[in-house]
Amino acid sequence: MVYLATLHPTPPYDFVLRLQLLARYAHPTLDMVDQGAYWRALRVGAELALVRVTSRGTSANSALEVDLMAQSGAVRHEAVLAALTRVLPLTDASAFYTFAHQDEHLTEIIQPVIGLPEIRTASVFEALAQTIIEQQISWTTAQRAQRWLVEWAGSGISYNDKTFYTFPTAAQIAAASPDDLKPLKITFKRIALLQDIAQRVTNGELALETLCDLPPEAAYTNLLNLKGIGHWTAVVTLARACGYYHGVAHNDVALQSATNRYFYGGQGRIPPALVTETFARYGEFAGFVADLTLARWVLEQYPVRLTSE
Repeated sequence: MVYLATLHPTPPYDFVLRLQLLARYAHPTLDMVDQGAYWRALRVGAELALVRVTSRGTSANSALEVDLMAQSGAVRHEAVLAALTRVLPLTDASAFYTFAHQDEHLTEIIQPVIGLPEIRTASVFEALAQTIIEQQISWTTAQRAQRWLVEWAGSGISYNDKTFYTFPTAAQIAAASPDDLKPLKITFKRIALLQDIAQRVTNGELALETLCDLPPEAAYTNLLNLKGIGHWTAVVTLARACGYYHGVAHNDVALQSATNRYFYGGQGRIPPALVTETFARYGEFAGFVADLTLARWVLEQYPVRLTSE
């Protein structure tokens, strides 16, 4: 183990809350929780590094201690920290909370998830591939499929008899046959879409990783121009990869139910148009409010995973 750094996020920053949310994942894949800490395998150039992040303090005064637990070869510590802060960004959300606290109803809704830290994907390709897998299947089924995919690709690093995986590269998925990916248990149409995206990224035709350099609306439009990519996939991908919350995934069935529960006191799903109308009042923060609403739903609707994998 090598101590790398102590990070000091801008409050509110409730890292324990993030761990509690991750503990609801039935089939943890990349962002792992073990012994009260966050573990993540990272690609650093051609090598892999395993980091552990532990927190101390409170949401109002949080400190994150980062340790390098294992590595596949020589890695620069600065590069490891850069890779970590890509997936665990120290986003300053104070402007949003200043805005939110001016609205008593909104403050009441988001109170259980105030200070929830962001987690992002290591690449835009990773976010888009995950989201394609999640199209029109249940959350737990999608997790199981993603877990199978990272184990199939086998890009991992071991520590204490446990393997921590990174997401497959576009080249790995592009080189697979459709039969290779059948155990994902998604439709052949989605397998074909996943492989088409991977092949275009691999041959340089599709520069997905530049999307986070574009303004949110331009990045969104570029994704919609890809055949097979609709509103939900584009919005979720950009939130996960870039931290863009300009849009609301109004056709997300869980968000429809969560919005009904917390904003209207009802049960069941509401129409997508009402979801859009509900969050539109929050302007530039609409997507962020929707994300926190969905996070509260997950915390309250899903049980904590009892055993680690």
